[in-house]
Parts: sequence; C-alpha cells; structure tokens
Amino acid sequence: MKTLRDHHSAALFDPWDHLGPRRRKLLEKSWAGLFREFLLSHLPVHDLAAAFSDGQGRPSKDLFMALGALILQQLHDLTDQETVESLALNITWHYALDIRHESDAYLCERTLRNYRAKVIEAGLEQSIFRSLTDTLIEQFGVNTAKQRLDSTAIRSAIRGLTRLGILVEATNKFLRELKRKEPDLFSTVDAELIRKYLERRGEGCFANTRPSESKRRLPEAAHDIFALVQQFQASAAGKLEGFRLLHRIFDEQCEVTDHDDKQSVLVKPPQKMDCTNVVNPADPDARYNKHRGTGYLVQIMETFEEDDTPSDPVAAAEVAKPDLITHVAVTEMTRHDKDALQPALEETAQRDVKPTTLLADSHYGSMECLETGRQHNVTIVAPDQTPKGKLQGKLTLEDFELDEAGRITLCPGGATPVKTSVADQKLEALFDGEQCTACPLLNRCPAAAVGRHAARFQYTPERVKHRARRLAEQSDEFREQYRWRAGVEATMSRFKHCLGMAKLRVRGKPSVTFTASMRALGLNIRRATAYRAATT
Repeated sequence: MKTLRDHHSAALFDPWDHLGPRRRKLLEKSWAGLFREFLLSHLPVHDLAAAFSDGQGRPSKDLFMALGALILQQLHDLTDQETVESLALNITWHYALDIRHESDAYLCERTLRNYRAKVIEAGLEQSIFRSLTDTLIEQFGVNTAKQRLDSTAIRSAIRGLTRLGILVEATNKFLRELKRKEPDLFSTVDAELIRKYLERRGEGCFANTRPSESKRRLPEAAHDIFALVQQFQASAAGKLEGFRLLHRIFDEQCEVTDHDDKQSVLVKPPQKMDCTNVVNPADPDARYNKHRGTGYLVQIMETFEEDDTPSDPVAAAEVAKPDLITHVAVTEMTRHDKDALQPALEETAQRDVKPTTLLADSHYGSMECLETGRQHNVTIVAPDQTPKGKLQGKLTLEDFELDEAGRITLCPGGATPVKTSVADQKLEALFDGEQCTACPLLNRCPAAAVGRHAARFQYTPERVKHRARRLAEQSDEFREQYRWRAGVEATMSRFKHCLGMAKLRVRGKPSVTFTASMRALGLNIRRATAYRAATT
C-alpha cells in the first residue's frame, strides 16, 4: 500500500525551531534547504506509486522520502550502508526530506535496493532528472539559449578479461544460474566441466592458466561451451538469461564448420572480432572503443553564459546564473558522437529548454550535424574535422588559393595551373610537370607523383565547402564565440571525479544510466546551491 505524506502544508508547530537562528540559517542556505524548498514537492512520486496498491498490502515508506534518499545517495556518492546511516542520523537529510515521522527516518539496505530496482525497472531516472532540472531552470531564471555539448567515457564495475576469460566467466555464470533454477538439468552436466568452470580446482582448471598458455587453451574452452550449447539448447535451460549470453558469446568468439559429416569448432582470429562483442559477461552492455577503452559514453549538454567576471562572488558585481546540465544520456562506447546530437535536440525541445546556439567539438561538426541543427533551428558552432593530409604533414586544399567557383588559382609553391575544370562531381587542376618537379614542396604536394606529364589535383565541391569552413574557423570572430566551449571540460571533470563517475560501483546499462542521471542532477543541485548562497 503506497504512502504519500503531505509536504505542501506547513506543520502547526515548527519541528526545526529548536535549532536556533544560526543553525537554521545554515540549513536553509545549504543543499538541504534548496532541495526542501524547490525540489521535494516536484518529485515524480506518482510514477513510482503505480508500482504499489492503493489499499492492499503493508504500507510503503513515504515515496517522497524514498525517491529523495535515492537522489541524495548519488549526490554524495554514498554506499547503501552510508545512505541508511545518513537517513537515520544526519539532520541535513531530515531537513531536506522534511521527515516528520519516526518511521520515515529509517529504512534498511534491502528496502533501499528494492526502491532503486523499481525506479530502474520503470526507467524513472530520466523523469526525475528532467522534472527537477526544469524546476531549477525556472526557479533561478537560467537562460537555455546558449548551451554546449560533449561526451565522456565511463567504466562500469568490471575488470578487463582476455578472450579465454570471457568464455570461462560466461560458462561459470550459466552453470551457477542452471544450478539455482534448474537443479535437475544441472545434475546432467559433465562433472569435469563443473570442476573446471564452477568449482575451479584441480588440474586443468582455467583459473591456473598462465597468460602464455591462454591462446593454446582457448580452443579447449570453445569445445566445452559448444558441448553445453548442444546439450541444453532445446531444453528449459535454453530460456535462461545465462544460456542466451553463453550462446551469444560463443557465436561471437567461435565458428562451427562441417567437414565429412563432422562438426568442428574453430576460434575466430582477432581480425574477425567485432568491437560490439561482449567484453565481460558481468556487463554484456559494455563495449570496447580503441581510443576510449571499455565501458559507456555519457552525453552531457549544459547551459552557459558568456561572462568574464571574476569567479569570486565578492569581487564580481553580479553573480552569473549557474550552468545547469539540461540533457544526459548513456550510449554505447561504439556509437559516434554525431549520432547523439539529434536525440539531444529532440529531448530538450520537448521540455522547452532547447538551445538556439550549441557549442561542441569537431565530433559534432560534420555537415550532417550542421544540417540536423538547421532542421531544429539550432546553430551548431563546432570546428570541422582536421583533413587527413594535414595530419600526415601533407599540403591540403586549405593551402591553395581558390576563386568563387572553387577553381584553384594559385598553389602554395606559387605556381598557377595550366588548366582547370569544374564538374558536378569533381573539380580538377593541372600543373606543369617540370615546374612541379623542381618545387621544394614536391613531397608534400597532393598534385605531385601522379605519373603524368602534368601534375593533377582533383577534389570535390563538398571539399570546397569544408575548406571555406576551416578558413572561417581561423577568424577572430569564430574563436571568440567558440572559446566558451572549453567550460564543458570543467563540467566533465567534476562529473567524473567530484561525483565519483570515474569509478562506479554498478554495472549494466540500466544501472549506469540511473547513476549518471542522478549524478548529473546532483551536480545541478550543487551549482544551484552555490548560486543561491552567493545571491542571498
């Protein structure tokens, strides 16, 4: 049976009058006062209340208190045990959550986990983040016209595994689930497999495998998994989550071939391995990225003001509005940043907090992203990607002089083309081969070493547009506008290191999404508290 306390009506007698004016003022100016005054009554408790009956069963905890405790846990990066202690003994928590009944001041760790599981299962983390963030934006008059977007990599609570380790851990996970849910089928498993993968003791146990022997023993583990798949595929065990994961990993890591009416199992070579494969059975949603490692990507969009006043509120004539995170999303590590732009714009547009100008790095600066911004009436301010040739030390189209039609008029070596042509698909410039041979820039020139009498340089109309963008990005006007993007790096640093996202205690995309959303909300609460304290 659901319990919803009345936190809108004031108490007949002030339960905090005994604190005295000084201690009361400290509470009111702290995060607890902000949470109590602006956020507590806006918690989406009715979404959570759908999981409880109106009149049957044991009364639940006050849902305002339960949701609030989950938010404050992430705000302070606490364990479940620390959260239970803070709820029971910390006066700031009591004030923030408006606890007036003794029964609301305590809940056990199991109850806390159950409420968190209900929130994650219902996907309420985004509803909580959006409703409370929108409340802060409205209360403090934050202008959302100018925002900046960036992503950061986070790692869930998993360890790095070799290919052998992935197979062994997946088998162990399946056997443990089979033993727990299907004991009759578990009794049919080969005792040798139970010893090697479940008990992990004796000779031949994979736990004792040296790194140098891992490659040699990989086919052995593959054959064992193939035998388990064949044995339980058509049984009730085939519906278990552990079996589906085991089957998936086997398909990713191995392949079965038929030869002379016999099936043989081969381990796929590393060249055939895909970055979307499972990297750890404990977190099947985590992915691997060559540049960012293993885990998830978190997309964050925040407001900002172009304000050069001192950061010290005493020295500043007027305190700038707080920079608040308006959008947070957890995506796969293998997903490109540009694919996260449209969902971010659509989600903020639904809440009327969409920016008119969005600053981002070059990952969001493709022509496709600029067109996406125009479709949503948003100006994307982001640099173009650096040309590949520039990264290799070569000359690029930006080093040549062009006319209005995109034809080359002068090369970096001072030579003019002997012939130019313009077509719908390509533009072409021909240079005197003898003159190019004597040029000191020959080894860097894209028109050199063509194997013709005349050196030829071909490029597309799209490439001309990129050149115009890259030259415009060198202007003082662009630099002045774009310099404010750097502020999002400070947000990422606080998000990861001050709020504990750099070292998570959870795994699985639903739990990681919940944690990221609540930590982003926690950062908004901290910034709003600092602004409120500086202006009151």
